[in-house]
Amino acid sequence: IYYAVYSQEWYILESSEARDLIPVIIKSRKPVYLTAGKVFPITMATFCSV
Repeated sequence: IYYAVYSQEWYILESSEARDLIPVIIKSRKPVYLTAGKVFPITMATFCSV
């Protein structure tokens, strides 16, 4: 999501619209992981083995 938002021409948007994208850019820099009980991450391999 980070690259998709940043690669858009956000710098030519209205200033209020560009300001709305800043939290999206900041939040999307950190990857999101799905975990099982906050113990181990759910990957395709662990999902298929369960």
